[in-house]
Amino acid sequence: MKKIILRVAALLALPAALTGAVACGGTPIGENKSYYLQDDGIYPAVSAPYEEESRAAIERWKSAKSNKEEVAKEVAAELYAYACYNEEYLDRYVYFSSQTGYTDLGKDGYGNVTTQNYKLIINADEQKNQPGYKYHYTIKKVNEADGKMESYKNLFEQGRLRFVTDTTLLYRFECEEEDTIKYVTDAETGEQTDVLTCDWVTGKDWGSIDPPIEKREGEKLTLSGIEEDIAALANNGEAVIHGNVNILADNILRSATITEGTLDGHTVYEIAMELDIEVANADKASQTMLKNANEASECKWIDDAEGNGPTITFQIWDNGLMKYYRMDEQWQGTMVYAVIFRFEGKATSSQEVWYSYSDGDTDMTEKLAMLDAAKQQVG
Repeated sequence: MKKIILRVAALLALPAALTGAVACGGTPIGENKSYYLQDDGIYPAVSAPYEEESRAAIERWKSAKSNKEEVAKEVAAELYAYACYNEEYLDRYVYFSSQTGYTDLGKDGYGNVTTQNYKLIINADEQKNQPGYKYHYTIKKVNEADGKMESYKNLFEQGRLRFVTDTTLLYRFECEEEDTIKYVTDAETGEQTDVLTCDWVTGKDWGSIDPPIEKREGEKLTLSGIEEDIAALANNGEAVIHGNVNILADNILRSATITEGTLDGHTVYEIAMELDIEVANADKASQTMLKNANEASECKWIDDAEGNGPTITFQIWDNGLMKYYRMDEQWQGTMVYAVIFRFEGKATSSQEVWYSYSDGDTDMTEKLAMLDAAKQQVG
């Protein structure tokens, strides 16, 4: 099986590939299309809203004469916050995410689940007469399960696609059947890849009105404004900060390291952060986001067997734009699925996310053709 690997030493992540197949009413529409993030290793030809703030933070780290460890933690947290909130003000971006988690339910069994996301956002621009678009799918597959996880496999395995066009029109697709969720086979080698796909059918909310796809209005948030925004958005499930962590909470990092590398003629910074679980579990915003993300009534981070806390490793270009991030975490809690399924257990999860900002990677042509074909089938 081909692996999606982060090559840390070279500050490079392999391009992320994914395949989407579409069906409507059980009838396939066209051939499977592959969307590759071909330009995730190319310097973004877009301006970064928080470039000035990011460069200033990096300079503060470079020029620190004392307390360098504390300065590194402060700067790392700021850079992560700026990188996440850049997305609120960009014209367009796309990312591919792959997350695999192992859940241990003790006597009730275990499960290994992979979740993949592809999210393409094009914000509306009235001055350019450009509508907003959103193409975002999530596919979950149970790789291995036993006990309750096997019995309730259908609760964990699913595919959903939200397609928003003309700024506000929502067209939802859903996986036709759970058994159509599979790993893509490479057409040239015949080998199974690590990329998920499924057969889509039209779902509910076909042509309904959705909140508009547009940039955040007004002046960009200051660092203190970002901190307030993280807390404000924690309850609504639409957090901008990634990883369900209020990264700006006081003392939330045990440690942080920052290293430099070069790619495409520009500096790339790789930052590794370890969370302090006592602080993270006591932080209201972090706890709220963690519980919401895992549908948990009770949930908290725990250290791994070696005593290490959850870690976030991320890469940014020298202008502050996110290139890649990875989160490795462990947590335990009480989860409830579909009311009838309740369990207590521990989970270990690893997630990798790749970004691109190029015109090619954010092109909507194939995706709009897919939607048009589905509309013709619906009639």
